Amino acid sequence: MSLKPKRLINTYEERMLEFLQTCIDDNYKIHTQVSLCQFCEINGFLDSELKRFFFSSNVDALITNQDYKPCLVIEFQSSYHDSLEARKRDTKKATLLTSAGIPFLYSRVKDFGLLQLYSHSEEVVFNLFTGEGRENARNLIRKYYTPSIFVNV
Repeated sequence: MSLKPKRLINTYEERMLEFLQTCIDDNYKIHTQVSLCQFCEINGFLDSELKRFFFSSNVDALITNQDYKPCLVIEFQSSYHDSLEARKRDTKKATLLTSAGIPFLYSRVKDFGLLQLYSHSEEVVFNLFTGEGRENARNLIRKYYTPSIFVNV
Protein backbone atom coordinates (compact mmCIF):
# COMPACT_ATOMS: atom_id res chain seq x y z
CA MET A 1 0.00 0.00 0.00
CA SER A 2 1.25 3.47 -0.83
CA LEU A 3 -0.15 6.76 0.39
CA LYS A 4 1.10 10.30 0.25
CA PRO A 5 -0.16 13.47 1.89
CA LYS A 6 -2.12 15.97 -0.13
CA ARG A 7 -3.21 19.51 0.42
CA LEU A 8 -6.42 19.83 2.46
CA ILE A 9 -7.82 22.73 0.41
CA ASN A 10 -7.36 24.12 -3.08
CA THR A 11 -6.13 27.65 -3.86
CA TYR A 12 -9.67 29.02 -4.29
CA GLU A 13 -10.66 27.68 -0.88
CA GLU A 14 -7.45 29.10 0.57
CA ARG A 15 -8.30 32.59 -0.74
CA MET A 16 -11.84 32.30 0.61
CA LEU A 17 -10.57 31.26 4.03
CA GLU A 18 -8.14 34.18 4.07
CA PHE A 19 -11.02 36.53 3.28
CA LEU A 20 -13.27 34.91 5.90
CA GLN A 21 -10.55 35.36 8.50
CA THR A 22 -10.76 39.13 7.92
CA CYS A 23 -14.53 39.01 8.51
CA ILE A 24 -14.72 37.34 11.89
CA ASP A 25 -13.54 38.62 15.24
CA ASP A 26 -11.38 36.78 17.76
CA ASN A 27 -14.39 35.20 19.48
CA TYR A 28 -15.02 32.93 16.48
CA LYS A 29 -13.10 30.16 14.75
CA ILE A 30 -13.08 28.83 11.19
CA HIS A 31 -12.89 25.09 10.55
CA THR A 32 -12.53 23.51 7.12
CA GLN A 33 -13.84 20.31 5.59
CA VAL A 34 -15.98 19.38 8.59
CA SER A 35 -18.36 16.43 8.44
CA LEU A 36 -22.01 17.31 9.02
CA CYS A 37 -22.24 14.60 11.67
CA GLN A 38 -19.46 16.28 13.68
CA PHE A 39 -21.52 19.40 14.40
CA CYS A 40 -25.11 18.19 14.00
CA GLU A 41 -26.95 15.21 15.42
CA ILE A 42 -30.08 13.44 14.37
CA ASN A 43 -32.98 14.33 16.63
CA GLY A 44 -35.88 12.36 15.23
CA PHE A 45 -36.78 10.70 11.96
CA LEU A 46 -34.56 11.22 8.92
CA ASP A 47 -35.29 9.33 5.72
CA SER A 48 -32.63 6.83 4.69
CA GLU A 49 -31.31 8.85 1.73
CA LEU A 50 -30.81 11.99 3.84
CA LYS A 51 -29.34 9.91 6.67
CA ARG A 52 -26.76 8.37 4.33
CA PHE A 53 -25.92 11.81 2.99
CA PHE A 54 -25.70 13.21 6.53
CA PHE A 55 -23.00 10.71 7.50
CA SER A 56 -20.99 11.10 4.30
CA SER A 57 -21.04 14.85 3.62
CA ASN A 58 -18.72 17.69 4.62
CA VAL A 59 -19.07 21.46 4.63
CA ASP A 60 -16.33 23.65 3.20
CA ALA A 61 -16.11 26.15 6.06
CA LEU A 62 -17.75 26.17 9.47
CA ILE A 63 -17.62 29.20 11.75
CA THR A 64 -18.07 28.41 15.43
CA ASN A 65 -18.13 30.52 18.56
CA GLN A 66 -15.55 30.04 21.34
CA ASP A 67 -17.59 27.14 22.72
CA TYR A 68 -17.35 25.45 19.31
CA LYS A 69 -21.06 25.78 18.66
CA PRO A 70 -21.83 26.15 14.95
CA CYS A 71 -22.79 29.67 13.86
CA LEU A 72 -22.44 29.69 10.06
CA VAL A 73 -21.56 27.36 7.19
CA ILE A 74 -20.06 28.69 3.99
CA GLU A 75 -20.05 26.49 0.91
CA PHE A 76 -17.54 27.29 -1.84
CA GLN A 77 -19.22 26.86 -5.21
CA SER A 78 -17.60 26.38 -8.61
CA SER A 79 -18.86 25.48 -12.06
CA TYR A 80 -18.79 21.88 -10.82
CA HIS A 81 -21.83 22.75 -8.71
CA ASP A 82 -23.83 23.54 -11.84
CA SER A 83 -24.33 19.85 -12.63
CA LEU A 84 -27.65 18.26 -11.74
CA GLU A 85 -26.01 15.76 -9.37
CA ALA A 86 -24.11 18.48 -7.50
CA ARG A 87 -27.25 20.61 -7.22
CA LYS A 88 -29.08 17.64 -5.69
CA ARG A 89 -26.31 17.25 -3.10
CA ASP A 90 -26.38 21.00 -2.38
CA THR A 91 -30.15 20.78 -1.85
CA LYS A 92 -29.75 17.89 0.61
CA LYS A 93 -27.09 19.80 2.52
CA ALA A 94 -29.29 22.92 2.62
CA THR A 95 -32.20 20.81 3.89
CA LEU A 96 -30.11 19.37 6.71
CA LEU A 97 -28.57 22.71 7.72
CA THR A 98 -31.98 24.40 7.70
CA SER A 99 -33.40 21.60 9.83
CA ALA A 100 -30.56 22.08 12.33
CA GLY A 101 -31.13 25.84 12.38
CA ILE A 102 -27.61 26.61 11.15
CA PRO A 103 -27.41 29.51 8.68
CA PHE A 104 -25.38 29.04 5.52
CA LEU A 105 -24.02 31.09 2.65
CA TYR A 106 -22.59 30.20 -0.71
CA SER A 107 -19.53 31.80 -2.26
CA ARG A 108 -18.53 31.71 -5.89
CA VAL A 109 -15.94 33.51 -7.97
CA LYS A 110 -17.63 34.86 -11.07
CA ASP A 111 -16.46 36.76 -14.13
CA PHE A 112 -13.07 38.38 -13.79
CA GLY A 113 -12.52 38.19 -10.05
CA LEU A 114 -15.97 38.97 -8.74
CA LEU A 115 -16.73 37.12 -5.53
CA GLN A 116 -20.43 36.42 -5.14
CA LEU A 117 -21.70 35.69 -1.63
CA TYR A 118 -25.32 34.65 -1.46
CA SER A 119 -28.05 33.00 0.55
CA HIS A 120 -31.54 31.97 -0.50
CA SER A 121 -32.68 35.59 -0.06
CA GLU A 122 -29.76 37.96 -0.63
CA GLU A 123 -26.56 38.45 -2.58
CA VAL A 124 -23.44 40.61 -2.41
CA VAL A 125 -20.72 40.93 -5.03
CA PHE A 126 -17.17 41.84 -4.04
CA ASN A 127 -14.51 42.76 -6.62
CA LEU A 128 -11.36 40.93 -5.57
CA PHE A 129 -9.16 43.26 -7.65
CA THR A 130 -10.53 46.69 -6.77
CA GLY A 131 -11.93 45.89 -3.33
CA GLU A 132 -15.31 47.37 -4.28
CA GLY A 133 -18.05 45.73 -2.22
CA ARG A 134 -15.63 44.29 0.36
CA GLU A 135 -17.41 45.90 3.32
CA ASN A 136 -20.79 44.68 2.04
CA ALA A 137 -19.39 41.14 1.83
CA ARG A 138 -17.98 41.37 5.36
CA ASN A 139 -21.27 42.70 6.67
CA LEU A 140 -23.23 39.87 5.06
CA ILE A 141 -20.98 37.26 6.68
CA ARG A 142 -21.13 39.02 10.05
CA LYS A 143 -24.91 39.26 9.82
CA TYR A 144 -25.20 35.50 9.48
CA TYR A 145 -22.76 34.37 12.17
CA THR A 146 -23.75 36.80 14.91
CA PRO A 147 -25.57 35.51 18.00
CA SER A 148 -28.88 37.13 16.99
CA ILE A 149 -29.12 34.55 14.20
CA PHE A 150 -27.57 31.70 16.17
CA VAL A 151 -29.88 28.92 17.25
CA ASN A 152 -28.84 27.17 20.45
CA VAL A 153 -27.73 23.63 19.79
